[in-house]
Amino acid sequence: MKALILAGGFAKRLGTIGELMPKAMIMEKGDTVLNNLIKKLRAVNLEPIISTNKKFEGFFSGYQNLIVEEAMAEEQKLGAVSAIWNAINAKKIEEDLMVVCADNYFSSGFEDFVSSYTGEPLVGIYYVGQNPEMKPEEMATVKFDGSDDYPPPATSFFFTDFKEKVRPPLSSYVSTGVYIFPKRIFPLLGKFCRSSKQDAPGFFIQHLMQLGEKVKGYLFSGEWYDVSHKSYLQAFREARVVKNDERYIVCDRTIGGNLVLSITILHVGKQTTGHSHPVGEVYFFIEGEGEIEMNGGRRRVREKDVVTIAPGEFHRVHNISDKDLIFISVFEKYGERG
Repeated sequence: MKALILAGGFAKRLGTIGELMPKAMIMEKGDTVLNNLIKKLRAVNLEPIISTNKKFEGFFSGYQNLIVEEAMAEEQKLGAVSAIWNAINAKKIEEDLMVVCADNYFSSGFEDFVSSYTGEPLVGIYYVGQNPEMKPEEMATVKFDGSDDYPPPATSFFFTDFKEKVRPPLSSYVSTGVYIFPKRIFPLLGKFCRSSKQDAPGFFIQHLMQLGEKVKGYLFSGEWYDVSHKSYLQAFREARVVKNDERYIVCDRTIGGNLVLSITILHVGKQTTGHSHPVGEVYFFIEGEGEIEMNGGRRRVREKDVVTIAPGEFHRVHNISDKDLIFISVFEKYGERG
């Protein structure tokens, strides 16, 4: 078996931040989404191929086995199914193929998912019935014997129906963006790419079932979510870019006319511009690890730390780790900020 990570999207749901960096490079639980997926694939002895786009190619320069699509914008990119077909041809893949979309965080590993594969197309699914923030009508949903209940009678089963984004949804069980495609269906995938404009994997799964293919599902436990749904990222969808260079990304959003909400993504080994200002400020550290310098002293900061800064107090943040450091600050408008 081979593995492919699809990281060629343009993160439109992230708004401003998605214009500046790919979702695969968002930090989640101490590492990038991409690195979390790679570690889980390596745990099942799979070294993935990674497919990305030309615009974000630089973010992936340290990775091996890379495919770069020529797209520089959303309207130029290959759809997900076409990207799979492109990878099969570019890498001359002649084995069964596990495909993972680089939008998603899984807390559990892929060992049981891979073990449940028995030669039929396999789709990872998740139960969202307990989570009001997840809207199954906006995802691919499935039906199977027992899908009206939770937990189902088994963690692996054959689908009786599968639909991409329908109202009402088929059930509260949704596709997670992880698949195994047997090599025998590659010709069907190629034909689908040439004839269909519905280029999401869910539509290809529907197509396979319409052709009479038996499609199997595996139920993931633990946590699963699309990182673009994280509330702190959604808060900056309409933000204004303040800085975007080799040191950091900084975006501001004004709230209520006088309050500024700012996010900083501080890159590895970099530091912010040290400064003071006439208003107080609060820093909320979201991901990563670093140090904050205040009036000559330094203290360690990491996820969930909160630091208050008095008016006129000098401060600077240092990223001392090997991953991005993300923090949010809140302050009243002053000078050029806001």
